[in-house]
Amino acid sequence: MDKRGNVVIALLLIGFGLVFLFFNFIPGLTMRTYWPFIFFILAAGFFVPPLVIPGARKGLSSLFIPGTILAVLGLIFFYNTFTHDWVSWSFAWLLIPGSVGLGLMAAAWFGGWGEDTVKVGFWMMIISLVFFAFVGSLFGALFLKVTGPLVLISLGLFFVIRSLRR
Repeated sequence: MDKRGNVVIALLLIGFGLVFLFFNFIPGLTMRTYWPFIFFILAAGFFVPPLVIPGARKGLSSLFIPGTILAVLGLIFFYNTFTHDWVSWSFAWLLIPGSVGLGLMAAAWFGGWGEDTVKVGFWMMIISLVFFAFVGSLFGALFLKVTGPLVLISLGLFFVIRSLRR
C-alpha cells in the first residue's frame, strides 16, 4: 500500500475517533440518535481515494458506487431515526438501486467512463426515485405522503421541459 492509501486509512480512523469523542463529551449528542453518521464516514472512505490518487482516477472512480450506497443508507437511517418512521424502511430500500445509479453517474463523470454510463446511472436513479415516490405516496407517513407526490410532479415537469427543449 502506498502512502496515499495509508493517509486514507488514517483519515477514516481520525473521523471515527472524532465522532466517538464528540458523542462521549458533548452533552445532548447520543449515539442512539446520530449513529447514521457512521455511514457517512464509511462513504467518505470510498470517496477519498479517487480524489487523492489522481494517477488511478479512472479505476478508483468506481469506489463512488459503494460510497453513494452508504451515503444514501445514512440519509435513510437519519430520516428513520429522527421521524421514528421505521415502517418506511419496508419501501425505502427502493432508493438503493437509485444510489447505485447516482454512483455510476459520479464514477462516469469523474473517471471519464463515457456518456453511456452516465445515461444508465441517470435512468437507474430516476426509476428508483419514481417507484419510491409512488409507494411512499401510498404507504408512507405524512412527510412521505406529501413529498412523494411532489417528487412525481417535479419529475414529470422535468421530462416535459426536457422534451420541449429538444
